[in-house]
Amino acid sequence: MKYNIFGKTDFKVSDIGFGAWAIGGTAWGGGRNDEDAKAALRASMADGINFYDTCDSYGDGHSEELIGEFFKGIRKEVVIVTKGGTNFRVPERSKNFTRDYLMMSLDESLQRLQTDYVDVYLLHVPDSKWQDEAEIFKTMAEIKKSGKARCCGLAMWGAADTLHALEKDTEGAIEALECPFNILNKSNIEVIKIAKERNIPVFTSQPLASGILTGKYGVDTKFTDGDNRKGFWSKERFEAVRDDMRIIEECVGETGLKMNELALAYNLNYPGICSVIPGGKNEGQVRQNVAASGIELSAEIMRKLASVKGFVF
Repeated sequence: MKYNIFGKTDFKVSDIGFGAWAIGGTAWGGGRNDEDAKAALRASMADGINFYDTCDSYGDGHSEELIGEFFKGIRKEVVIVTKGGTNFRVPERSKNFTRDYLMMSLDESLQRLQTDYVDVYLLHVPDSKWQDEAEIFKTMAEIKKSGKARCCGLAMWGAADTLHALEKDTEGAIEALECPFNILNKSNIEVIKIAKERNIPVFTSQPLASGILTGKYGVDTKFTDGDNRKGFWSKERFEAVRDDMRIIEECVGETGLKMNELALAYNLNYPGICSVIPGGKNEGQVRQNVAASGIELSAEIMRKLASVKGFVF
């Protein structure tokens, strides 16, 4: 396993992290299977992963509970990221980035994680309106000063809101960024560039495009009710990226890598990306993810993958 310095901090993180949304038991199909989740966590530790990304709303707190129980007694051996700002207590799962709500959410996360601090606390997709009206940068600074988080940052989606935050953050409150990035979705290229210039570590969500870049799904796939991909990955959307997938498959053939390894390696070879956080619902998926650590892609393969147009998620 390869490890990278996390921005301006003094800790190192594995270049392959553990995305813990799936083990929360909702949004990705198949329901909750805690035994598989525990096996995935055991495999991740055995293979050198020390970087774990969760959120209070993943499984309505269950993902945090699993991580808290698993790492009880060995807390200092791992780097834990969690997030707040999505109010999962109400049916519409609304956003709330007020100071009092975030402080309450962080305290509840710490209880579920069975720790008195997290290494990284991220605000979970605040749009530009919330950024301006809730004074989120002051709250982030207060959280860090409290000692309940070693550093703070943002988990974002669209580039426009992230660029707005980077422009408005004149005091350097943003010390970490999580954003989606993969061969099919390069919408955050400018974000990654600016973060690199400021030495803000970027770790990427959706590096496998919600599993599409494993090669397991295609135009005939029908995702089940409750699966986060249903509706988005329609037959029409698969057809829209047909030519892109041909380029990716050509690169798979030229490198001899599996598609998921190529996809993760693309992220890890991209300047400014500190770590990738693919999901791992079971031991097998974790082992597949870990296999991509340290893979170096040639300039020609990176050029071909850069030519993939994809689309903005």
